[in-house]
Amino acid sequence: MITAGGRVVDVMLWCALACFAAHLQLSETRMEEPDSKYKSMEAHTQSIEEQPEPPRKTKLGNCFHMSRKDCPIDTKCRRIEPDSVFCCDVDSFRLKEALAITMTQNTTNLHVLNATIDELVVSQSIFRRLTSMALTDGNIGKIVGQFPKIASIACLNISNNNLSSATLQPPDHRPFSNLFNLTVLDASRNNLTKFPVSLVQSNRKISVDLSGNDYLPCKDFLKVMETNNSSLVTFVHYDKTKCALDLRFNWFKDVLIMPIDHLRVQKELNISCRNIRPANSNCTCVPDRLELMDGVNHVAVQVDCSQRNLKEMPTNLPPNTAKLNVSYNNITSLQPVSDPSYEHVRHLMVDNNDIANIVELEGTKFIDNFMFFSITHNKLKTIHTYVLSNRLETMGPLLLISGNKIHCDCNTEKVIKPWLLENLKSIPDFKGLRCEDNMGAVVDLRESQVCHTPRDWTDYIYYIIGLEVLILVLLISKVSYDYWVFKTAGYLPWPANKMPRLPCDWLCE
Repeated sequence: MITAGGRVVDVMLWCALACFAAHLQLSETRMEEPDSKYKSMEAHTQSIEEQPEPPRKTKLGNCFHMSRKDCPIDTKCRRIEPDSVFCCDVDSFRLKEALAITMTQNTTNLHVLNATIDELVVSQSIFRRLTSMALTDGNIGKIVGQFPKIASIACLNISNNNLSSATLQPPDHRPFSNLFNLTVLDASRNNLTKFPVSLVQSNRKISVDLSGNDYLPCKDFLKVMETNNSSLVTFVHYDKTKCALDLRFNWFKDVLIMPIDHLRVQKELNISCRNIRPANSNCTCVPDRLELMDGVNHVAVQVDCSQRNLKEMPTNLPPNTAKLNVSYNNITSLQPVSDPSYEHVRHLMVDNNDIANIVELEGTKFIDNFMFFSITHNKLKTIHTYVLSNRLETMGPLLLISGNKIHCDCNTEKVIKPWLLENLKSIPDFKGLRCEDNMGAVVDLRESQVCHTPRDWTDYIYYIIGLEVLILVLLISKVSYDYWVFKTAGYLPWPANKMPRLPCDWLCE
Protein backbone atom coordinates (compact mmCIF):
# COMPACT_ATOMS: atom_id res chain seq x y z
CA MET A 1 0.00 0.00 0.00
CA ILE A 2 2.87 2.23 0.88
CA THR A 3 4.53 1.20 -2.31
CA ALA A 4 1.43 1.95 -4.29
CA GLY A 5 1.03 5.26 -2.55
CA GLY A 6 4.65 6.19 -3.26
CA ARG A 7 4.08 5.53 -6.90
CA VAL A 8 1.02 7.76 -6.88
CA VAL A 9 3.03 10.54 -5.29
CA ASP A 10 5.77 10.16 -7.93
CA VAL A 11 3.23 10.38 -10.73
CA MET A 12 1.70 13.49 -9.24
CA LEU A 13 5.12 15.12 -8.88
CA TRP A 14 6.02 14.41 -12.51
CA CYS A 15 2.71 15.84 -13.67
CA ALA A 16 3.31 18.98 -11.65
CA LEU A 17 6.76 19.45 -13.12
CA ALA A 18 5.41 18.98 -16.65
CA CYS A 19 2.70 21.61 -16.11
CA PHE A 20 5.22 24.03 -14.68
CA ALA A 21 7.55 23.61 -17.65
CA ALA A 22 4.73 24.10 -20.11
CA HIS A 23 3.60 27.24 -18.32
CA LEU A 24 7.12 28.63 -18.30
CA GLN A 25 7.61 28.02 -22.04
CA LEU A 26 4.29 29.66 -22.80
CA SER A 27 5.30 32.72 -20.77
CA GLU A 28 8.60 33.04 -22.64
CA THR A 29 6.83 32.73 -25.95
CA ARG A 30 4.39 35.50 -24.99
CA MET A 31 7.28 37.71 -23.87
CA GLU A 32 9.11 37.15 -27.15
CA GLU A 33 6.08 37.99 -29.26
CA PRO A 34 5.91 41.68 -28.22
CA ASP A 35 9.67 41.91 -28.51
CA SER A 36 9.76 40.47 -32.00
CA LYS A 37 6.81 42.62 -32.95
CA TYR A 38 8.63 45.67 -31.63
CA LYS A 39 11.74 44.73 -33.57
CA SER A 40 9.78 44.24 -36.77
CA MET A 41 8.15 47.64 -36.28
CA GLU A 42 11.56 49.17 -35.62
CA ALA A 43 12.98 47.59 -38.74
CA HIS A 44 9.97 48.77 -40.73
CA THR A 45 10.40 52.32 -39.40
CA GLN A 46 14.09 52.23 -40.20
CA SER A 47 13.39 51.03 -43.74
CA ILE A 48 10.95 53.89 -44.22
CA GLU A 49 13.40 56.48 -42.88
CA GLU A 50 16.43 55.11 -44.77
CA GLN A 51 15.40 53.85 -48.15
CA PRO A 52 18.09 51.87 -50.01
CA GLU A 53 19.16 52.87 -53.48
CA PRO A 54 16.57 51.98 -56.12
CA PRO A 55 17.46 48.68 -57.77
CA ARG A 56 18.17 48.46 -61.48
CA LYS A 57 15.62 46.61 -63.56
CA THR A 58 16.50 43.52 -65.57
CA LYS A 59 14.53 41.31 -67.82
CA LEU A 60 14.11 38.72 -65.06
CA GLY A 61 13.71 41.05 -62.10
CA ASN A 62 15.57 43.59 -59.98
CA CYS A 63 19.26 43.85 -59.20
CA PHE A 64 19.21 43.32 -55.46
CA HIS A 65 21.54 45.75 -53.65
CA MET A 66 21.60 46.93 -50.04
CA SER A 67 23.67 49.62 -48.33
CA ARG A 68 26.06 49.35 -45.38
CA LYS A 69 23.52 50.84 -42.95
CA ASP A 70 21.24 47.85 -43.55
CA CYS A 71 23.82 45.31 -42.39
CA PRO A 72 22.54 42.85 -39.71
CA ILE A 73 23.89 43.52 -36.21
CA ASP A 74 23.58 40.20 -34.37
CA THR A 75 24.13 37.85 -37.29
CA LYS A 76 26.23 37.89 -40.42
CA CYS A 77 23.29 37.23 -42.75
CA ARG A 78 19.59 37.94 -42.52
CA ARG A 79 16.54 37.52 -44.66
CA ILE A 80 15.31 40.89 -45.97
CA GLU A 81 12.29 39.53 -47.77
CA PRO A 82 11.09 35.99 -48.31
CA ASP A 83 13.22 35.82 -51.46
CA SER A 84 16.22 38.02 -50.49
CA VAL A 85 19.26 37.52 -48.24
CA PHE A 86 21.79 40.19 -47.20
CA CYS A 87 25.18 39.36 -45.60
CA CYS A 88 27.95 41.63 -44.30
CA ASP A 89 31.57 41.27 -43.19
CA VAL A 90 32.03 37.55 -43.67
CA ASP A 91 34.83 35.20 -44.60
CA SER A 92 34.60 31.96 -46.55
CA PHE A 93 33.63 29.75 -43.60
CA ARG A 94 31.11 32.12 -42.05
CA LEU A 95 29.50 32.84 -45.40
CA LYS A 96 28.97 29.15 -46.12
CA GLU A 97 27.63 28.58 -42.63
CA ALA A 98 25.27 31.59 -42.73
CA LEU A 99 23.94 30.83 -46.20
CA ALA A 100 23.11 27.29 -45.16
CA ILE A 101 20.85 28.73 -42.47
CA THR A 102 19.26 31.72 -44.22
CA MET A 103 18.85 30.59 -47.81
CA THR A 104 15.79 28.59 -48.77
CA GLN A 105 14.33 27.23 -51.96
CA ASN A 106 12.52 30.54 -52.46
CA THR A 107 15.68 32.70 -52.23
CA THR A 108 16.38 34.40 -55.57
CA ASN A 109 18.33 37.50 -54.48
CA LEU A 110 21.65 37.55 -52.63
CA HIS A 111 23.94 40.45 -51.70
CA VAL A 112 27.18 39.85 -49.79
CA LEU A 113 28.96 43.03 -48.67
CA ASN A 114 32.64 43.10 -47.70
CA ALA A 115 33.39 39.42 -48.02
CA THR A 116 36.96 38.14 -47.67
CA ILE A 117 36.94 34.96 -49.70
CA ASP A 118 40.02 32.99 -50.68
CA GLU A 119 38.15 30.81 -53.15
CA LEU A 120 34.65 31.54 -54.34
CA VAL A 121 33.13 28.26 -55.53
CA VAL A 122 30.40 29.32 -57.95
CA SER A 123 29.33 25.77 -58.74
CA GLN A 124 27.44 25.49 -55.41
CA SER A 125 23.84 24.44 -55.80
CA ILE A 126 22.64 27.33 -53.61
CA PHE A 127 23.44 29.73 -56.49
CA ARG A 128 21.33 27.81 -58.98
CA ARG A 129 18.01 29.53 -58.26
CA LEU A 130 19.39 33.06 -57.90
CA THR A 131 18.33 35.72 -60.37
CA SER A 132 20.38 38.50 -58.72
CA MET A 133 23.77 37.84 -57.17
CA ALA A 134 26.00 40.58 -55.73
CA LEU A 135 29.36 40.29 -53.99
CA THR A 136 30.63 43.84 -53.54
CA ASP A 137 33.26 45.85 -51.70
CA GLY A 138 35.29 42.88 -50.55
CA ASN A 139 38.32 40.84 -51.52
CA ILE A 140 37.95 37.71 -53.63
CA GLY A 141 41.15 35.77 -54.07
CA LYS A 142 40.09 33.25 -56.69
CA ILE A 143 36.98 32.10 -58.52
CA VAL A 144 36.76 28.35 -58.99
CA GLY A 145 34.20 26.04 -60.48
CA GLN A 146 31.51 26.96 -62.93
CA PHE A 147 27.98 28.23 -62.51
CA PRO A 148 25.40 25.48 -62.98
CA LYS A 149 24.10 25.02 -66.50
CA ILE A 150 20.59 25.93 -65.50
CA ALA A 151 21.64 29.04 -63.54
CA SER A 152 19.04 31.83 -63.72
CA ILE A 153 21.27 34.76 -62.80
CA ALA A 154 20.16 37.87 -64.68
CA CYS A 155 22.11 40.42 -62.63
CA LEU A 156 25.70 39.82 -61.49
CA ASN A 157 27.45 42.47 -59.38
CA ILE A 158 31.11 41.76 -58.53
CA SER A 159 32.26 45.35 -58.18
CA ASN A 160 35.13 46.55 -55.99
CA ASN A 161 36.58 43.14 -55.09
CA ASN A 162 40.21 43.61 -56.15
CA LEU A 163 39.57 41.19 -59.00
CA SER A 164 42.17 40.71 -61.70
CA SER A 165 41.66 39.22 -65.13
CA ALA A 166 43.37 36.01 -64.00
CA THR A 167 40.91 35.81 -61.10
CA LEU A 168 37.82 36.62 -63.15
CA GLN A 169 38.70 34.45 -66.15
CA PRO A 170 41.09 31.69 -65.12
CA PRO A 171 42.83 30.13 -68.11
CA ASP A 172 41.81 26.57 -67.21
CA HIS A 173 38.04 27.16 -67.15
CA ARG A 174 35.30 29.71 -67.77
CA PRO A 175 33.19 30.08 -64.62
CA PHE A 176 30.61 32.41 -66.22
CA SER A 177 30.07 30.61 -69.52
CA ASN A 178 26.67 29.21 -68.46
CA LEU A 179 25.10 32.57 -67.55
CA PHE A 180 22.88 32.71 -70.61
CA ASN A 181 20.26 34.85 -68.86
CA LEU A 182 22.69 37.56 -67.78
CA THR A 183 21.44 41.05 -68.68
CA VAL A 184 23.32 43.23 -66.16
CA LEU A 185 27.00 42.90 -65.30
CA ASP A 186 28.74 45.21 -62.85
CA ALA A 187 32.50 44.53 -62.68
CA SER A 188 33.48 48.11 -61.89
CA ARG A 189 36.32 49.25 -59.62
CA ASN A 190 38.50 46.18 -60.00
CA ASN A 191 41.93 45.55 -61.51
CA LEU A 192 40.88 43.97 -64.79
CA THR A 193 43.36 44.09 -67.66
CA LYS A 194 41.45 41.89 -70.11
CA PHE A 195 37.99 42.51 -71.44
CA PRO A 196 35.55 39.88 -70.05
CA VAL A 197 34.42 38.71 -73.47
CA SER A 198 32.91 35.51 -72.07
CA LEU A 199 30.47 37.62 -70.02
CA VAL A 200 29.40 39.81 -72.93
CA GLN A 201 27.50 37.49 -75.21
CA SER A 202 26.49 38.71 -78.64
CA ASN A 203 23.03 37.17 -78.77
CA ARG A 204 21.24 39.32 -76.18
CA LYS A 205 21.05 42.78 -74.74
CA ILE A 206 23.31 43.35 -71.78
CA SER A 207 24.29 46.36 -69.65
CA VAL A 208 27.93 46.33 -68.59
CA ASP A 209 29.67 48.55 -66.04
CA LEU A 210 33.47 48.40 -66.37
CA SER A 211 34.27 51.83 -64.97
CA GLY A 212 37.25 51.98 -62.66
CA ASN A 213 39.18 49.38 -64.69
CA ASP A 214 41.41 51.87 -66.49
CA TYR A 215 43.80 49.32 -67.98
CA LEU A 216 41.38 47.36 -70.12
CA PRO A 217 42.68 47.40 -73.73
CA CYS A 218 40.97 49.92 -75.98
CA LYS A 219 41.11 47.45 -78.87
CA ASP A 220 38.73 45.12 -77.01
CA PHE A 221 36.19 47.91 -76.45
CA LEU A 222 36.49 48.89 -80.10
CA LYS A 223 35.98 45.29 -81.19
CA VAL A 224 32.75 45.08 -79.20
CA MET A 225 31.58 48.43 -80.59
CA GLU A 226 32.27 47.41 -84.19
CA THR A 227 30.54 44.02 -84.13
CA ASN A 228 27.22 43.59 -85.86
CA ASN A 229 25.47 43.28 -82.49
CA SER A 230 27.13 46.31 -80.93
CA SER A 231 23.71 47.85 -80.29
CA LEU A 232 23.01 45.04 -77.81
CA VAL A 233 25.81 46.11 -75.45
CA THR A 234 25.22 49.18 -73.27
CA PHE A 235 28.07 50.56 -71.20
CA VAL A 236 26.84 51.86 -67.83
CA HIS A 237 28.72 54.96 -66.58
CA TYR A 238 29.84 55.49 -70.14
CA ASP A 239 31.47 58.85 -69.41
CA LYS A 240 33.52 57.38 -66.54
CA THR A 241 34.72 54.27 -68.37
CA LYS A 242 38.29 54.42 -69.65
CA CYS A 243 40.66 52.13 -71.48
CA ALA A 244 44.38 51.75 -72.10
CA LEU A 245 45.91 52.51 -75.49
CA ASP A 246 49.36 51.06 -76.18
CA LEU A 247 51.80 53.56 -77.67
CA ARG A 248 54.77 51.84 -79.29
CA PHE A 249 57.35 53.25 -81.67
CA ASN A 250 60.65 51.40 -82.04
CA TRP A 251 62.07 51.29 -78.52
CA PHE A 252 59.51 53.71 -77.09
CA LYS A 253 56.61 52.18 -75.16
CA ASP A 254 53.92 53.89 -73.13
CA VAL A 255 50.25 53.53 -72.17
CA LEU A 256 47.68 56.26 -72.72
CA ILE A 257 44.52 56.17 -70.58
CA MET A 258 41.60 57.58 -72.54
CA PRO A 259 37.78 57.71 -72.26
CA ILE A 260 36.00 55.09 -74.34
CA ASP A 261 33.97 57.89 -75.92
CA HIS A 262 37.02 58.41 -78.11
CA LEU A 263 36.43 54.89 -79.37
CA ARG A 264 32.93 55.84 -80.46
CA VAL A 265 34.49 58.60 -82.50
CA GLN A 266 37.00 56.06 -83.82
CA LYS A 267 34.19 53.68 -84.73
CA GLU A 268 32.39 56.35 -86.76
CA LEU A 269 35.74 57.34 -88.23
CA ASN A 270 36.47 53.81 -89.39
CA ILE A 271 33.19 53.77 -91.29
CA SER A 272 34.06 57.06 -93.03
CA CYS A 273 37.58 55.81 -93.67
CA ARG A 274 36.29 52.87 -95.68
CA ASN A 275 34.53 55.31 -98.04
CA ILE A 276 37.75 57.02 -99.14
CA ARG A 277 38.25 56.87 -102.89
CA PRO A 278 39.81 55.21 -104.77
CA ALA A 279 38.26 52.07 -103.35
CA ASN A 280 40.44 49.68 -101.38
CA SER A 281 42.85 52.43 -100.45
CA ASN A 282 43.14 50.86 -96.99
CA CYS A 283 43.91 54.20 -95.40
CA THR A 284 43.94 54.52 -91.62
CA CYS A 285 42.06 57.28 -89.82
CA VAL A 286 42.55 58.37 -86.21
CA PRO A 287 41.32 61.33 -84.13
CA ASP A 288 44.03 63.95 -83.91
CA ARG A 289 42.84 66.69 -81.58
CA LEU A 290 39.84 68.79 -80.59
CA GLU A 291 39.68 71.79 -82.91
CA LEU A 292 37.44 74.83 -83.17
CA MET A 293 35.96 74.90 -86.67
CA ASP A 294 33.38 77.48 -87.68
CA GLY A 295 32.76 78.29 -84.02
CA VAL A 296 32.00 74.65 -83.08
CA ASN A 297 34.26 72.08 -81.44
CA HIS A 298 35.06 69.18 -83.75
CA VAL A 299 37.44 66.26 -83.55
CA ALA A 300 40.13 66.88 -86.15
CA VAL A 301 41.02 63.75 -88.11
CA GLN A 302 44.38 62.44 -89.26
CA VAL A 303 44.39 60.23 -92.37
CA ASP A 304 47.36 58.09 -93.35
CA CYS A 305 47.39 56.82 -96.94
CA SER A 306 51.16 56.44 -97.21
CA GLN A 307 52.72 53.43 -98.95
CA ARG A 308 49.43 52.33 -100.53
CA ASN A 309 50.59 52.29 -104.19
CA LEU A 310 48.17 55.12 -105.00
CA LYS A 311 48.38 56.72 -108.42
CA GLU A 312 46.18 59.68 -107.56
CA MET A 313 45.32 61.77 -104.54
CA PRO A 314 42.52 60.27 -102.39
CA THR A 315 39.12 61.97 -102.30
CA ASN A 316 35.96 61.74 -100.17
CA LEU A 317 38.02 62.12 -97.01
CA PRO A 318 36.32 61.81 -93.59
CA PRO A 319 34.71 65.02 -92.30
CA ASN A 320 37.07 67.43 -90.53
CA THR A 321 40.21 65.84 -91.95
CA ALA A 322 43.04 68.12 -90.84
CA LYS A 323 46.12 66.00 -91.63
CA LEU A 324 46.73 63.87 -94.69
CA ASN A 325 49.81 61.79 -95.44
CA VAL A 326 50.11 60.29 -98.93
CA SER A 327 53.88 59.85 -98.98
CA TYR A 328 55.64 57.01 -100.79
CA ASN A 329 53.08 56.48 -103.53
CA ASN A 330 53.03 57.00 -107.30
CA ILE A 331 50.95 60.18 -107.38
CA THR A 332 51.58 62.50 -110.34
CA SER A 333 48.98 65.26 -109.87
CA LEU A 334 47.67 67.48 -107.06
CA GLN A 335 44.44 68.31 -108.90
CA PRO A 336 42.14 66.34 -106.49
CA VAL A 337 43.11 68.74 -103.68
CA SER A 338 40.30 70.93 -105.01
CA ASP A 339 37.83 68.28 -103.75
CA PRO A 340 35.48 69.68 -101.04
CA SER A 341 36.69 67.06 -98.54
CA TYR A 342 40.04 68.93 -98.43
CA GLU A 343 38.34 71.99 -96.97
CA HIS A 344 39.85 71.56 -93.47
CA VAL A 345 43.18 70.01 -94.44
CA ARG A 346 45.98 72.04 -92.87
CA HIS A 347 48.83 69.50 -92.97
CA LEU A 348 49.61 67.76 -96.24
CA MET A 349 52.54 65.37 -96.77
CA VAL A 350 53.12 64.22 -100.37
CA ASP A 351 56.78 63.24 -100.08
CA ASN A 352 58.41 60.69 -102.39
CA ASN A 353 55.91 60.78 -105.26
CA ASP A 354 56.10 61.77 -108.94
CA ILE A 355 54.53 65.24 -108.77
CA ALA A 356 55.93 67.62 -111.44
CA ASN A 357 54.34 70.96 -110.46
CA ILE A 358 52.14 72.72 -107.93
CA VAL A 359 50.15 74.89 -110.34
CA GLU A 360 47.03 72.80 -109.69
CA LEU A 361 46.95 74.08 -106.10
CA GLU A 362 46.23 77.62 -107.25
CA GLY A 363 42.82 78.79 -106.02
CA THR A 364 42.27 75.87 -103.62
CA LYS A 365 41.31 76.37 -99.97
CA PHE A 366 44.29 74.31 -98.93
CA ILE A 367 46.86 76.66 -100.44
CA ASP A 368 45.18 79.60 -98.74
CA ASN A 369 45.08 78.00 -95.28
CA PHE A 370 47.80 75.36 -94.99
CA MET A 371 50.08 75.24 -91.94
CA PHE A 372 52.40 72.49 -93.14
CA PHE A 373 53.05 71.37 -96.72
CA SER A 374 55.78 68.84 -97.45
CA ILE A 375 56.51 67.97 -101.07
CA THR A 376 60.08 66.69 -100.75
CA HIS A 377 61.70 64.17 -103.10
CA ASN A 378 59.30 64.58 -106.00
CA LYS A 379 59.88 65.52 -109.64
CA LEU A 380 59.28 69.27 -109.53
CA LYS A 381 60.83 71.06 -112.51
CA THR A 382 60.20 74.54 -111.23
CA ILE A 383 58.68 76.37 -108.26
CA HIS A 384 55.70 78.53 -109.16
CA THR A 385 56.33 81.15 -106.51
CA TYR A 386 53.12 83.08 -107.19
CA VAL A 387 51.09 80.08 -105.98
CA LEU A 388 52.79 80.09 -102.56
CA SER A 389 53.81 83.70 -102.01
CA ASN A 390 50.56 84.99 -100.50
CA ARG A 391 50.42 82.25 -97.88
CA LEU A 392 54.10 82.48 -96.94
CA GLU A 393 53.74 86.19 -96.29
CA THR A 394 51.78 85.29 -93.13
CA MET A 395 53.32 83.94 -89.92
CA GLY A 396 53.25 80.23 -89.19
CA PRO A 397 53.06 78.07 -92.33
CA LEU A 398 55.99 75.77 -93.17
CA LEU A 399 56.97 74.48 -96.60
CA LEU A 400 59.41 71.62 -97.22
CA ILE A 401 60.76 71.19 -100.77
CA SER A 402 64.18 69.55 -100.41
CA GLY A 403 65.11 66.60 -102.58
CA ASN A 404 63.67 68.13 -105.77
CA LYS A 405 65.98 68.87 -108.72
CA ILE A 406 64.50 71.66 -110.78
CA HIS A 407 65.54 73.06 -114.14
CA CYS A 408 67.72 76.11 -113.50
CA ASP A 409 68.05 79.05 -115.88
CA CYS A 410 68.47 82.79 -115.62
CA ASN A 411 64.89 83.12 -114.34
CA THR A 412 65.75 80.72 -111.52
CA GLU A 413 68.64 82.91 -110.45
CA LYS A 414 66.65 86.11 -110.85
CA VAL A 415 63.31 84.98 -109.32
CA ILE A 416 63.41 81.70 -107.38
CA LYS A 417 66.74 82.25 -105.62
CA PRO A 418 65.70 85.65 -104.14
CA TRP A 419 62.31 84.16 -103.22
CA LEU A 420 63.95 81.34 -101.26
CA LEU A 421 66.22 83.73 -99.39
CA GLU A 422 63.29 86.00 -98.62
CA ASN A 423 61.21 83.15 -97.13
CA LEU A 424 63.95 81.10 -95.50
CA LYS A 425 62.12 81.09 -92.13
CA SER A 426 59.07 79.46 -93.73
CA ILE A 427 61.22 77.10 -95.85
CA PRO A 428 63.73 75.63 -93.38
CA ASP A 429 65.15 73.19 -95.95
CA PHE A 430 65.64 75.81 -98.68
CA LYS A 431 69.23 74.68 -99.23
CA GLY A 432 67.94 71.25 -100.21
CA LEU A 433 66.32 72.53 -103.42
CA ARG A 434 68.88 71.78 -106.10
CA CYS A 435 69.39 72.23 -109.80
CA GLU A 436 69.48 69.35 -112.22
CA ASP A 437 72.67 68.50 -114.13
CA ASN A 438 74.71 68.72 -110.92
CA MET A 439 74.64 72.52 -110.88
CA GLY A 440 74.33 72.59 -107.07
CA ALA A 441 71.86 74.27 -104.78
CA VAL A 442 69.53 76.92 -106.18
CA VAL A 443 70.59 79.44 -103.53
CA ASP A 444 74.23 79.05 -104.67
CA LEU A 445 73.52 79.92 -108.34
CA ARG A 446 75.57 82.69 -109.94
CA GLU A 447 74.40 84.83 -112.79
CA SER A 448 77.39 83.88 -114.91
CA GLN A 449 76.38 80.22 -114.69
CA VAL A 450 72.92 80.55 -116.11
CA CYS A 451 72.44 83.99 -117.64
CA HIS A 452 73.90 83.49 -121.18
CA THR A 453 72.46 85.19 -124.38
CA PRO A 454 73.61 84.96 -128.08
CA ARG A 455 75.74 88.00 -129.22
CA ASP A 456 75.02 90.33 -132.28
CA TRP A 457 76.74 93.45 -133.72
CA THR A 458 75.15 95.69 -131.11
CA ASP A 459 77.27 94.00 -128.44
CA TYR A 460 80.37 95.71 -130.12
CA ILE A 461 78.93 99.21 -130.51
CA TYR A 462 80.91 100.54 -127.57
CA TYR A 463 84.13 99.20 -129.03
CA ILE A 464 83.37 100.91 -132.39
CA ILE A 465 82.59 104.24 -130.75
CA GLY A 466 85.78 104.02 -128.72
CA LEU A 467 87.84 103.31 -131.81
CA GLU A 468 86.30 106.25 -133.67
CA VAL A 469 87.06 108.59 -130.76
CA LEU A 470 90.69 107.36 -130.70
CA ILE A 471 91.11 107.93 -134.48
CA LEU A 472 89.65 111.42 -134.18
CA VAL A 473 92.08 112.32 -131.34
CA LEU A 474 95.06 111.00 -133.38
CA LEU A 475 93.98 112.95 -136.47
CA ILE A 476 93.64 116.20 -134.54
CA SER A 477 97.02 115.63 -132.94
CA LYS A 478 98.68 115.01 -136.35
CA VAL A 479 97.18 118.12 -137.91
CA SER A 480 98.27 120.22 -134.94
CA TYR A 481 101.80 118.82 -135.12
CA ASP A 482 102.09 119.49 -138.88
CA TYR A 483 100.91 123.07 -138.43
CA TRP A 484 103.44 123.69 -135.70
CA VAL A 485 106.30 122.34 -137.83
CA PHE A 486 105.24 124.35 -140.81
CA LYS A 487 105.20 127.59 -138.77
CA THR A 488 108.53 126.97 -137.09
CA ALA A 489 110.55 125.22 -139.85
CA GLY A 490 108.78 126.32 -142.98
CA TYR A 491 108.03 122.88 -144.36
CA LEU A 492 105.37 120.25 -143.94
CA PRO A 493 106.34 116.85 -142.50
CA TRP A 494 105.39 113.61 -144.14
CA PRO A 495 102.82 112.73 -145.29
CA ALA A 496 101.42 116.28 -145.55
CA ASN A 497 104.17 117.30 -148.04
CA LYS A 498 103.18 114.44 -150.35
CA MET A 499 99.56 115.36 -150.47
CA PRO A 500 98.35 117.27 -153.59
CA ARG A 501 97.36 120.84 -153.16
CA LEU A 502 93.74 121.54 -152.74
CA PRO A 503 91.82 124.63 -153.89
CA CYS A 504 91.30 125.62 -150.28
CA ASP A 505 95.01 125.59 -149.38
CA TRP A 506 95.32 129.34 -150.07
CA LEU A 507 93.33 129.90 -146.92
CA CYS A 508 96.24 128.46 -144.90
CA GLU A 509 98.94 130.50 -146.76
